[in-house]
Amino acid sequence: MLERYRDLIIIYERNTAYVISCDSLGAIGSKEQDVLKVDEEVVGRATIKVALAEALCVGARPLVIADTLAVEMKPTGEKIIRAIEEELMENGLAGVVLTGSTEENFPTSMTGVGITVVSRCKAKDLKIKKIKKGMHISLLGYPLVGKEVLKNPDKVLELKDYVEISKSKEIIEAIPVGSRGISYELGVLESLSGLKIKKEIPPHINILKSGGPASSCLIVHEKREASIAKAINKPLTYMGSFIIG
Repeated sequence: MLERYRDLIIIYERNTAYVISCDSLGAIGSKEQDVLKVDEEVVGRATIKVALAEALCVGARPLVIADTLAVEMKPTGEKIIRAIEEELMENGLAGVVLTGSTEENFPTSMTGVGITVVSRCKAKDLKIKKIKKGMHISLLGYPLVGKEVLKNPDKVLELKDYVEISKSKEIIEAIPVGSRGISYELGVLESLSGLKIKKEIPPHINILKSGGPASSCLIVHEKREASIAKAINKPLTYMGSFIIG
């Protein structure tokens, strides 16, 4: 059976769930026409984090990663791939199979990257469709994009933080905040759960702002206070609770 859940595709085979997630990046890098100038190491680590975060948030572990690079292998592609490999190794994911392709037919003047991740877990362990009335929702990190991410590393979730989120028993469900912002993701949670969120959003949180490269994440938990912030040492902001609509 195949199911679309948020931005994920989930394939069920007996008691196993295969989760397919993806992400893309464009105009960020060190090439002539890139809008945001950063090193290829930043490109590789940031892009792989987003696709992996989606899978980790539902409790799945990556098996295969395909990197489709719209750049030449030498030197740009090699640098991006090396950054991806290092990010995986540093976060206990060195066993993941990495494959992909590069652009060798035409010269490129702008960086482009696509990432697809195939992950797996037991179907019963998926962190989806388990939200109930009375549960609480908080924001980990802050929605940041572009240069803001580079300037505020203490407010940005890293891959290691998403690994902790995946392992946490107190987190019922988690959604990385994407380019459509917190408001959109809250609406997704309401739609999926069939409940309304009694919002208690502080004024310093912009719920319409792009979340950039999964710099923040919405987490659902049973107790009002979530202890996960102590494990990852990033800002935790209470956002409200689930009520019957």
